[in-house]
Amino acid sequence: MSFLHPSLRARMTLAVTGLILVLMLVTAIVTLTFFEREYERNMTAQQSDVVRYLAGDVDATLSNILEALFVNARSVPDSALTNPHAAQEYLASRTGLQRFFKNHLHLYGANGRLIGTSAQHHHATSESIAGQQYFKQTMQQAKPLISDPTSHGHTENQANIVFTAPVIRGNGQVVAVLTGSFNLYEKNPLSRYVSITLGKSGILRIISNSGQVLLHARNSRILQNASQGAGPLVEKALREGTATGRHIGMDNQVLIASMQRLNTVNWVLAASYPETDAYAPVRTARTWFIIATLLGMAVAVLLVLFMMRLLTRPLAQLASHVAELPEKRGAERFIHLPVNGEIGNLTGAFNSMVEEIDQSTQALRNSEQRYRIVTEFTNDFTYWRRPDGSFEFISPACLEVTGYSREELFAQPSLMEEMIHPGDREMFDRMAAESGEEINCNNEELEYRIITKGGNTRWVRHTCRPIVDENGVFLGRRGCRSDITEHKQLADQVSHMVLHDLLTGLPNRSLFADRLFLATAQRERGDHDLTVVLFFGIDRFKLINDTLGHETGDRLLIMVAERLRKLLHPNDTLCRFGGDVFAFILPGRESRHEAVTMSYRVLASLADPFNPSGQQVTLSGSIGIAISPQDGTDAETLQKNAETAMYDAKRSGKNSFRFYAREMNAQAAEMLRLDNSMPQGLVNGDFYLHYQPQLNLEDNSVVAVEALLRWRHPELGMIPPDRFIPLAEESGFIIKLGEWVLRTACAQCAAWQQDGPAPLRIAVNVSGCQFNEPDFVDMVSTALSSSGLSPEYLELELTESLLISNEQQALQKLQLLKSMGIYLAIDDFGTGYSSLAYLKHFPLDRLKIDKSFINDILTDPDDAAITEAIIAMGHSLKLKVIAEGVETREQLLFLEDRGCDEMQGYYLSKPLSEHDLKVFITARAADSAKETT
Repeated sequence: MSFLHPSLRARMTLAVTGLILVLMLVTAIVTLTFFEREYERNMTAQQSDVVRYLAGDVDATLSNILEALFVNARSVPDSALTNPHAAQEYLASRTGLQRFFKNHLHLYGANGRLIGTSAQHHHATSESIAGQQYFKQTMQQAKPLISDPTSHGHTENQANIVFTAPVIRGNGQVVAVLTGSFNLYEKNPLSRYVSITLGKSGILRIISNSGQVLLHARNSRILQNASQGAGPLVEKALREGTATGRHIGMDNQVLIASMQRLNTVNWVLAASYPETDAYAPVRTARTWFIIATLLGMAVAVLLVLFMMRLLTRPLAQLASHVAELPEKRGAERFIHLPVNGEIGNLTGAFNSMVEEIDQSTQALRNSEQRYRIVTEFTNDFTYWRRPDGSFEFISPACLEVTGYSREELFAQPSLMEEMIHPGDREMFDRMAAESGEEINCNNEELEYRIITKGGNTRWVRHTCRPIVDENGVFLGRRGCRSDITEHKQLADQVSHMVLHDLLTGLPNRSLFADRLFLATAQRERGDHDLTVVLFFGIDRFKLINDTLGHETGDRLLIMVAERLRKLLHPNDTLCRFGGDVFAFILPGRESRHEAVTMSYRVLASLADPFNPSGQQVTLSGSIGIAISPQDGTDAETLQKNAETAMYDAKRSGKNSFRFYAREMNAQAAEMLRLDNSMPQGLVNGDFYLHYQPQLNLEDNSVVAVEALLRWRHPELGMIPPDRFIPLAEESGFIIKLGEWVLRTACAQCAAWQQDGPAPLRIAVNVSGCQFNEPDFVDMVSTALSSSGLSPEYLELELTESLLISNEQQALQKLQLLKSMGIYLAIDDFGTGYSSLAYLKHFPLDRLKIDKSFINDILTDPDDAAITEAIIAMGHSLKLKVIAEGVETREQLLFLEDRGCDEMQGYYLSKPLSEHDLKVFITARAADSAKETT
């Protein structure tokens, strides 16, 4: 039989090995082919996506420049068309526009001759562009355009791109052309795109419809023709809008290119990446894959050989097992072979015999094991001592508890008393004396410390009981020492947790009260001069917590605590008083100046931004100061007065500190009275709405009203909104109050639809706390459904900072509101981020220019320029623009001249009651009817 095995094993090994190798080879080829094709498809798709995105950005840049130039062309005064000096003054004042054009702005008459330029030292010339193609097209088409490269860009021997915009008068006639240009070889608004590197060596180019390279990372390539191989791809991109493929570059490299036609001008944005660099990862992956496949084949061959040997050696295993049986234990003593027949029967009989022997042996071992567990495997150190103090028995746990072995304790029994900690020895001796010198133990538990052989201190619980015979003769004592060190440590930790803040590890208000009581008592005894108490609260922390999440807020509190710890003197105390409030106890101070210095240090410690969760957060704080004895001699008064001063600092503008003054109590009482009065005032109907009309400047019609909240306190009279709204936001009552405003406004607007003025849209302001509520969208939907108001007549006004603080969450809510048909507006635009980069992501309808810019729009050039830019920005995003705070006719004319869509302010009407609004709209409708007839 052994003669046949090698031949059978060889044949089986060859067959199985060959099959496995063929399957692995086919799998490797198919996998490599699929990987390379998928890599190429994904790479070209990603490159096309990048080019498409960048082309959109380039289009946006060109559109913004053309729109800005056209807006300024529409505002060219008549005097500038005939007077070169007036033209120069007007063009020089367009500072916002000049940043796009390094070659200055120029104004040409209908005959093509230069009227004026923005350059301050430009001499009058007979310069004419009448023969230029871009001038002719602008005059004929009466719309802005971008020229092909030209050397007539007001700089000699340089290639320039010229932007033109027609100056049109009331009859639609083009009376002049406003131009601006920049040099292709110099930094310009499009340079940043071609400086972008794709991957390791990919580049971007902008190519004209004639095949010229307009912009390139290397200036030497500008105005050269694109490589001959790129021509068909450029033509395809111009014809179909996009193209992807390979072509030979100017340095004879094979390039993978993706091209996208621009919408603003008939140019192509092209991205090229060398094929050798693009496929380097594929070549590397192919090499490693082949190596891995070869290694896998080798492992497979070895595995087959091993399995064949394993399957053909049952008899050898049987003989080996029988020979090694005396050394085997437990389950290893049984024979397990995958064989049948006589050998199988023999194996079964042998296993039965082994099982009977092992069962008898195990029964004896179990009996011994139970006795050993009782005496040797307990964690407690147990012992029996004879009347002379020597040991009868010592458990093995003595080594773990005391560090001494049983042999050492048997040889020197006095070690039991010598290892007791010196600080607890007196107590141990006293207890031993009380129990009787002869017995030296009692039935009570005693906790004390011992010093182990290694010098460590451990806590033990010691019990000791006398051993007597039936006649009461003392035979010795039995004792037990249990290690309770971990229990003691846990108790200390619990005690620490009771007196410390779990989040920051700082003392909590309980420990703060104890230490403040001690500090005031020491000052009363004359131990030190002044005791200073500082209460410090983080400004706007609730908004940060609601916006970024409580987990981020907790990390922020930990980071603030770490910075504040570094400011402490050895005897100072810093505690977390609760929420975002921290408190300092500064004993032994000599003057108020030291309190001021500490306050400045606290505020300065917050100057550097925090980064709790990958997002920078800038904090400020408000500090209240109370000093003993002048502000109180007891702990409770000092604490209350410091807290009052802190809240006064918050109301006074934040990021500051205030010393306590007696009048603060009256102010705090008044604010508390207002805060407590608001819920009842809402129930009693003390809150009501006024409505301020909004005018469409195109047809002079009232199209909407803004709902404004008012409060008439039954005892204090009218309370200004800037007094009670911040209180409502701080207390969280703004959520309930805002819901009432929304429901009331919707109900009133629905009533107007049935019986009142012409259908009007109603605008309602939304606070950050209200918007961040999880059920805000449901609350808006409920207000609409309960009032019966159609969603297109409701407009929600939100601030820029509210949207930017949590952009993803805000976008989801705005998309839901927009899908319902609700108008969405940015309130007080211009005071925050004012960026196209984020505005274009949100589904907005209107921008509302803040009244702070309108106030000085006629006297402050900066406010005027900002207003013009906001109007242009809004229109570029296809948004309506409304200006608030318009109070004079001159302001209105300025806004109309700049193309503002709507206005709101006292020039039109003050906020009105529901009845007065009806009268106002009815009167305007009557006046409009008279003007029509």
